[in-house]
Amino acid sequence: MLILFCQYWARNPRNKCALQPGHSLMDWIRLGNSGKDLTGVGGRIRPVSLSELATHNTLNDAWLAIRGRVYNITHYLPYHPGGPEELMRGAGIDATQIFDKVHPWVNYDSLLAKCLVGPLRFELPDSEELFDTSTPSLKSDRLREPSKAQELVRKSMENLANCITPVRKKITSKNDETAKGSPPSKIMQSLIQSADLPVSISRRAASSPVKKADKRLDSPVPLRHDWIQTSTKLTISVYTGYLANPGGSARITEGFLLIEVATNGWLRTLKLKTESKLKEPLQLRVFAESGKIEVTALKAVAEVWKGCGEVTLGTTSRVSSPRSVDCRVMRVSKVSHNTLLLSVCPRAGPVVVPLGHHVRVHKRIDGTECVRSYTPVGEGWSPTDASDVYSALRLAVKEYESGALSPHLATLKMGDLITLSGPYGNFELQVFKSVKTLYLIAAGTGITPMLGLIKFMLSRSNPRCELTHLIFFNKTEEDILFRDNFEEIIKEDDRFKVTHVLSEASPSWTGYKGRISSEFISEILGDIKCGDECTHYACLCGPTEFTYASLDLLKKHGVSEGCIHAFMG
Repeated sequence: MLILFCQYWARNPRNKCALQPGHSLMDWIRLGNSGKDLTGVGGRIRPVSLSELATHNTLNDAWLAIRGRVYNITHYLPYHPGGPEELMRGAGIDATQIFDKVHPWVNYDSLLAKCLVGPLRFELPDSEELFDTSTPSLKSDRLREPSKAQELVRKSMENLANCITPVRKKITSKNDETAKGSPPSKIMQSLIQSADLPVSISRRAASSPVKKADKRLDSPVPLRHDWIQTSTKLTISVYTGYLANPGGSARITEGFLLIEVATNGWLRTLKLKTESKLKEPLQLRVFAESGKIEVTALKAVAEVWKGCGEVTLGTTSRVSSPRSVDCRVMRVSKVSHNTLLLSVCPRAGPVVVPLGHHVRVHKRIDGTECVRSYTPVGEGWSPTDASDVYSALRLAVKEYESGALSPHLATLKMGDLITLSGPYGNFELQVFKSVKTLYLIAAGTGITPMLGLIKFMLSRSNPRCELTHLIFFNKTEEDILFRDNFEEIIKEDDRFKVTHVLSEASPSWTGYKGRISSEFISEILGDIKCGDECTHYACLCGPTEFTYASLDLLKKHGVSEGCIHAFMG
């Protein structure tokens, strides 16, 4: 990539721009790997129309399209060697022709991969627009026929983002054999092997046959699935529905890829017999708002498959009891003077716990089983490496000198084994369906279920969050967990607010002091009126006495029970 930039400068010396300190190519790569959302849409790939693209044409909000893909270049502008003005020529439009004239040799897709918004959607005008002669330029753009390659890219990316789901047509056995046996077309092969694409394309994405084994009327909505591949990886996406708050697990056993999906007390299993062998490690991610579970597996042999294989959907069943899994400690890091973050990986394969749910740690001590509850901390709250970013469960463990279990957990080291069971909890993400303002009232380690809710609220798109206010109670300043993380979020997003309250504050502390009270609630929350369509919600978590006291104070303040959720371990 650096060579490509050198070529760019060599061929265009008059366009070279002196970059500000901290805006080199390596700085841009570091920013892309920092986890910051460079897309502006929460990292969720979605189609973009020409009319929407045209609205993003300023220095503070700049999108452009190249070869059927739309990128948010706002953050990249100060890193561009040719200067922001050069890139702004293409802001708000399909800039493919401009790009090809100026620097067609630059591997733009690799450079802007973290800025990808989604495929450019070519809309057909309605009859009024078609016969309206006042805006010929816009109509000509919208009527322009995309190339075959652009159309293939568009369809594949829409499949990946769950923007469309191909209709599963009934086909005869003869046609089915033809489809299975015929190799990809030449244009498809060239697209699959092209380094110009972020991922290669599966020719029959989302159309693998599914054997449904359960047709009960009282079962949840059937799962939908999709798939996409590169020569080295296979990604299966399972869709559970909007705000379904799914949990899941994945593992490879006896040559099959098994994906278990849990939603609202229901458990379903997808069993995939792949065209060729897969190997570990597996990566498992959950996208809470859209309800998508994404499993990525490595291919044992680098090759492009004709299909993903045969998928069987197992019988839908009620979760009768939580499961126990053995986990290996992968990392131990420090959060505060007396709190550790244990990153543990289930030995059977990755597991994701639904937002707001918790697990229990089991340990036999002196012949008696000791059990304690912990809410897993999601990504981005501690230093991680590539080996456990997607597969680890992270538990914030506060050590108590007189504790039965925490002193033992504090001595764990990398490679040690512990037993977890779960998930437990009754939190449903549907309560956030119309919420725009979220109040999180936490004390001590009661912050852990709030962390996932913070990330969720600030990244959701519909409706967009207006305010997430964390009111965090602790004894002293050194007891405040994840304080640096909160400060970083505040710098990047003004919709996030934190109010710290200390009960044993030092003389130098200038913030709030004391304990939760009706006066404090009134000052922080102001006037709240609950009606039929509330757009606010409050979540509580902390020691039992604190949680009950907070619940009582909120009700007295006028917040209805339907707008409150108390996390109880």
